[in-house]
Amino acid sequence: MDTTMFELSLEQQFQMRLMQESAQELSREQMLDVLMQTSRMLMVKDNIIRNLVKNGTL
Repeated sequence: MDTTMFELSLEQQFQMRLMQESAQELSREQMLDVLMQTSRMLMVKDNIIRNLVKNGTL
C-alpha cells in the first residue's frame, strides 16, 4: 500500500498551521467545544462512508 496517499497536501498542511495558530487564542472551554464538534463530524463522516460502502455506491 502506498503510504504517501495518507500524507497531507501542501494546502492541507497550510490549513493545519492556520488552525494551530488560531487555537492558541481559544479558551479551554472553546477548545473542548471544537474537539467535540470535530469528533462528531468525524463520526458522521465514518457513518456516511460505511453506508456508501454497504450500499455498493463506492
